[in-house]
Amino acid sequence: MPVKFAHIDTMQTDTTESFFSDHFLRARISDNKPSNKDYDPILDEGRNATWLESHEKEIKQNDLEYEEDVNQYITLLLAEMVNPKSTILARQYLVGANSDAGQIAIDMKLETQKYQVFRINGDFLLFHLGLFSPETNILGDKYFDKGGSYYNAAACSLRNAWGGRSGLSDVLEKLSLKFGKYVGILRHMKNQSSNYFSFHFKFSEEELSRLQKP
Repeated sequence: MPVKFAHIDTMQTDTTESFFSDHFLRARISDNKPSNKDYDPILDEGRNATWLESHEKEIKQNDLEYEEDVNQYITLLLAEMVNPKSTILARQYLVGANSDAGQIAIDMKLETQKYQVFRINGDFLLFHLGLFSPETNILGDKYFDKGGSYYNAAACSLRNAWGGRSGLSDVLEKLSLKFGKYVGILRHMKNQSSNYFSFHFKFSEEELSRLQKP
């Protein structure tokens, strides 16, 4: 659910999803990494079942070049970060950049749990390396392989849990294959704007009263 806020400088209202979507897409364009650059929308249009079956690998490769779903995934994650409720599960499974999430997942029997562990730690590295580390601009490609492997493991676990490929597993696979690309876009977004978190929330009178109580 989108969270409404007011910009500190202009006091105009906005939603977190709209705010981050605008910043992320602008960063893509400014960094010369537009969405769907290598995607061919007509590859599977007007094709019969026989052709589609015989070109399955080619079609999947083309599907992996489609990025609107990745844009939405990253935008929603950014919007969720300002929601305290979203951090509860993360605290349970997060291991940090210098540890191995596989050490937690190896003892789990359920594929859904493994998926959560690897996805949460993949998300953490994506934003840690792209936005939040104080050394963001000098880290280079450090931890890129780990981030990509986490997303790959998350995609595999999700496919195993659901019995096959899904839209979300495709997104995770795309993040795995091009992890460094999306870290780069987030770094560009960070460097392009010093105020991408410059908003405050409008609290209700009840919330203000509760916060002011000793």
